[in-house]
Amino acid sequence: MNYIAIIEGQQVPIPEETAISDEKLKLAITTYFPEYANAEITRQILGDTTEIRLIKRAGTKGNCITELKLAPEQINPAFELAWDLKLLERKNQLTLEVLIDLQGNINKTIKIGESWETYIDKVFSSLRQQPSVPSNYPVL
Repeated sequence: MNYIAIIEGQQVPIPEETAISDEKLKLAITTYFPEYANAEITRQILGDTTEIRLIKRAGTKGNCITELKLAPEQINPAFELAWDLKLLERKNQLTLEVLIDLQGNINKTIKIGESWETYIDKVFSSLRQQPSVPSNYPVL
């Protein structure tokens, strides 16, 4: 069977191993047409040829901003811990015994900070992979 992708009126022959999977097809096409990363894919069989039509859809770039707006405001636990330790130090109450008592809280704060770092890295990676879009607003 022959596979032909139809993109903006152009007919592009596609190998079978790429054409059978939407994900593989999108990966192959977005190399040359990044604006088709979120394309709607329809297939139509005509004789021994399968026509695969890719139709652009609006991207989801704004979803990150929406999620950030909806996220609860939080102070990084590392800052809270640092402020608490500094306050104890200024009051001359930061002793070895106090530090030993705080060790569980220190370890918990480190783990939370590491999970935040992992999440932030994933968000940055996702943003870097988004296709560029021209702005509707002039840059001053």
